[in-house]
Amino acid sequence: MPLLLPAPGGPALSYLGASVHEPGTMVMPGDPLRFGSLSGLLLDAQTGQWVGAMDDTQRPRLVWLDVAPAENGLSVRPLRYTYLRAVPGVTPPETLQALDMESLAELPDGSFAATNEGHLDRNGTPHQPALIRIARDGGVGPVVYPRAHFMMPAGDRSRGVRHNLGLESLTRTPDGRLLSGLEQPLAQDGPESSPARGGRIRLVEFVPDGDSFRPGREWAYDLDPTPRRIGYTTICQDGENGLSELYALDDRRLIALERACLFGPVGRPAFNPVRLHLVDLDGADDISSQASIAGLDVRPVHKRLLLDLATLTTRVGPELQRWSNFEGIAAGPPAADGSPTIVLVSDDNFRASQTLAFVWLKLSGLSQ
Repeated sequence: MPLLLPAPGGPALSYLGASVHEPGTMVMPGDPLRFGSLSGLLLDAQTGQWVGAMDDTQRPRLVWLDVAPAENGLSVRPLRYTYLRAVPGVTPPETLQALDMESLAELPDGSFAATNEGHLDRNGTPHQPALIRIARDGGVGPVVYPRAHFMMPAGDRSRGVRHNLGLESLTRTPDGRLLSGLEQPLAQDGPESSPARGGRIRLVEFVPDGDSFRPGREWAYDLDPTPRRIGYTTICQDGENGLSELYALDDRRLIALERACLFGPVGRPAFNPVRLHLVDLDGADDISSQASIAGLDVRPVHKRLLLDLATLTTRVGPELQRWSNFEGIAAGPPAADGSPTIVLVSDDNFRASQTLAFVWLKLSGLSQ
């Protein structure tokens, strides 16, 4: 199969297949709770199964999946839920009760780290961005917060993460660090991305600290401007181009997933521009000491385009012609030639107008 957008001297991606599920068609055997809204995905080292983070603030849970190659791409089968519960005396109850779980990473002891994005509830009360620890039985343990400049002051929208646009991504590097990134810029760092220009967000590092983690370095990352597409002239609410996931290739190189949401004529489903970039942290400035980077001359991380999913539109079925709200990346089953792969998963938000999709991509050129 020919590579798409080949890049001499570095990784490249090619399309292998997909598994697409219309709303309500995938259910959990023996459990009536609705299935969907997958915001993170990883391959569990202990079981060989896949684990997904369900973005459901009412009943936060992990979902276990069997994912395997199939004739038309991938076979995806739900296995069970693990419901999250607070560990007494360790986790602030409000963190779990209002958990907006967006991404997952597996830790060496088999437990999981997840991001709480950061949002305002109906009363305007801020629920801060954070890193949480989840045991395999669902017990939620210590909470680690990023630095003060990420926090949302009560009643003040000019500082900190923007509502529901905070820590959207998470990945673990081979040397044990956790890396996350904002979906949109901190309020004091600059405006959100738009069709006219991209926003400047932060990537943040969490480094091991005994049995927990602490904030480490931070880097600037420049989002692409929100893509335009003929026939889709309106940007969805919170649909500006933003970073939705990171996937570590090694200690310094990442795959970054950027996606946007565009509306066309009334009654027509949305189109989601989705692009995957190769990111290199080497040479970028550490901005962790800066409460605001607005107007500062800093060197951002280097990135280059690996794959624009729009280039695959003629190769996928009608259910993927407009793509979907992709928010997760996991290691996938090996390709037929033994090459490593990744799987993208979309968040359907439990909405009838959106689709739950798994897209399977082959990785080439990793050793270069």
